[in-house]
Amino acid sequence: MIKNVVLGAVALGSVVGGGIAVDTVTAPEASAACYGSVTLMKGKNNSCGNGARHWNAIRNAPSKYGDWVGKGRVSAQKLCWANVVSYGMTAR
Repeated sequence: MIKNVVLGAVALGSVVGGGIAVDTVTAPEASAACYGSVTLMKGKNNSCGNGARHWNAIRNAPSKYGDWVGKGRVSAQKLCWANVVSYGMTAR
């Protein structure tokens, strides 16, 4: 079972017709996280025995995922994505 946790939510605003539009996304809660040091581009698997990977939720597009990594390794995005509305780590 895959558990998702939003460790950092990003609210990105864009100017639309003279006003500000803000999008936010949250993922389901999970039990105690075994990862940390999550940023927009990467996250470290501190102790997830079955692996963990970084993800970015993209507005109006499929989410983007880093590679599954073992304990002590870093999962990173291959590119800097536009329109990221949230990011975090997923443990298996």
